[in-house]
Amino acid sequence: MTEPADGAPDDAPAPGRTRRGAAGRTPDEIRALILDAAAECLVEGGFANGRLLSAIARRAGISRPTLYKYGGTVEDIREALVRREIAVFAEDLIPRLRTAAWTGDDLVDLLVFVVGYGRRHPLLQAALRDVPEIILPVFTVNAESTIRRISKLLQPLMQEHIDAGRVPPVDVSLLVDALFRVAVSLILVRGPLDLDDPETLRGYLDVALGAVADLRAQPVPS
Repeated sequence: MTEPADGAPDDAPAPGRTRRGAAGRTPDEIRALILDAAAECLVEGGFANGRLLSAIARRAGISRPTLYKYGGTVEDIREALVRREIAVFAEDLIPRLRTAAWTGDDLVDLLVFVVGYGRRHPLLQAALRDVPEIILPVFTVNAESTIRRISKLLQPLMQEHIDAGRVPPVDVSLLVDALFRVAVSLILVRGPLDLDDPETLRGYLDVALGAVADLRAQPVPS
């Protein structure tokens, strides 16, 4: 993928930024450098930038050939960012799942964490702001791969809980799918309530999940 020259040297740092560069770095460190620079560019409005690769190269302090070698195309970089952000999210989520008692209160706590994480995530919010037509399908009509990836990450931990008798035997893929749909709707849909406020979100979930539990507990009319 080739971009037109933009008048700046390929390895020039962004204005006001310290030069980073690839010198002395391992290939994995260079890839991480590229993703860090890409995330910064995207948060600052780069999703709509027709010269995004040039902007990333300048921000990272590397040449475009180096960027192409270790980062690939814009699509490659975006996919790598998605994989990295899911992995970072899992690192934060898994300890919470490991210690969860799997009560109604713990389920509310987990959803408050997940929804709050998404509503405050700078990269996700920048994508929703700048290119909703690209990002929304990732979490809606084209969400299958994302759900499968999350399910694969959580499967071993959930199986530990099941084997230890802390959780009833459940279809983990089905559980992840259901919770994903609930969390995504609360992250993406803007309504009259301020769900960016954790206490408002917690109160909303308490009422909503409590109402569902009460309905299930009601005897069926004869």
